[in-house]
Amino acid sequence: MTRTKRTFSFLLACLTVLTAAAQTKTLGECIKIGIERNLQLRTSRIDIRKGETMITQSRAMLLPKVDGTIQLIDYLKNPVQVSGGTLIAMDFPDQMTWQRVTTMQYNSQAMLQVQMPLYNQSILAAIDAAKTVKELNTLAYDKACETLTVQIAKTYYAAQACKEQRLLIDEDVKRMNELRDITQALFEQGVILEVDFTRIKINITNLETMSAQYQMVYEQQLNTLRFLLDLAASEPIDVERMEPTLRQVTAQGISSSLPDQLLLDKQRTLNEKQVRLTRAGYLPSIGILGQTGYLGYQEKFRHFFKHFDNRHFGMAAVGFQVNIPLFDARDKQLRVRQYHFDAEKIATNRELVDANIKKDYLNASLQLTQNEQIYATQSQNLEQARSVYNVAALRYREGVSSMTELLQDDMRLNGCERDIVNAHLQYNLALVDYLRLENNLDALK
Repeated sequence: MTRTKRTFSFLLACLTVLTAAAQTKTLGECIKIGIERNLQLRTSRIDIRKGETMITQSRAMLLPKVDGTIQLIDYLKNPVQVSGGTLIAMDFPDQMTWQRVTTMQYNSQAMLQVQMPLYNQSILAAIDAAKTVKELNTLAYDKACETLTVQIAKTYYAAQACKEQRLLIDEDVKRMNELRDITQALFEQGVILEVDFTRIKINITNLETMSAQYQMVYEQQLNTLRFLLDLAASEPIDVERMEPTLRQVTAQGISSSLPDQLLLDKQRTLNEKQVRLTRAGYLPSIGILGQTGYLGYQEKFRHFFKHFDNRHFGMAAVGFQVNIPLFDARDKQLRVRQYHFDAEKIATNRELVDANIKKDYLNASLQLTQNEQIYATQSQNLEQARSVYNVAALRYREGVSSMTELLQDDMRLNGCERDIVNAHLQYNLALVDYLRLENNLDALK
């Protein structure tokens, strides 16, 4: 046995073992596993949870806020308070008497402050915008699911084609081995020349080399599929055989709610809410506040621990707070202008996306129809090539035709087999794009 034959036999044995151990998965199963485990989709789901947290964070701004502060101050130079004084029994003295009060060196404070908004349009607008951000993240997840589904489907179909090509070549190798045995018997009987026997051995070697190449490409496609499904590199996996006929679908027409379109629509909504949020900054806000605590004064630090009762004074207060924005150097006005520019860009991108989708749908429809016609033509060519080869093989066994003619007919048959598999693959790839533009990728499952 030659080295090439031993290599081919080893690869075939490995393939048999792997195929027996591998679990054949349908396209629908692969798409389901990919959506559940794909790392890119996992990050998109994190963004959705992040959006939910943003809504909770915005709503929390409506709740009361409680702050506690403790201060201990050592005045290196005591501050002085000066006030006007009056003489006894004289409310309006001719000469004002000034009184100076020096603060003690050490000051302590323990305060508890509560603030709660009663009316703040900015907070309400922020909550509304946060909800839109979450919806935007959800649409981004849907877009990621669509992209992943297309990637898995095209990889799956490519793997199917490689598998089918290799199996067809293996069948041809089997057919050539049978022919080789016949040729060897004829050569030993002196009926044919040695060159004919050599030709068929060369042809078998070439076919075995092609089979090994297709097997390598097939393993590469399976590795890509494992990556998309987030499966371990060592996990055995296999794909189904190609369907005997083309998959037919019912046309539903171009979709107007593709993820790309919905994303732009939601971006436009978010832009409008950002304008509303910015303009809410012009409105006054009303809140309620309250605080309570103690103020303490001591001449010596150690007195804090000895004279607490007579040197600490309690205080408490409640009130309303109204914030009225007066002047912000046109900051809000300029930000609103920027949002208007963004809105124009979103509108332009929406028109561009719609035009591209219409163009892609027309091209996909034409491509699908063309590939269907090519497949039908290749099917006819395959039947004719198979019929011609069968006649040539019979004529060769009868000694009427030469080995050269037989090998040429075999090459034509192999070419037709590869062409029909490739036509089937191109049809499936065009079908994926067509279904995506119809928003009907569920038909693949």
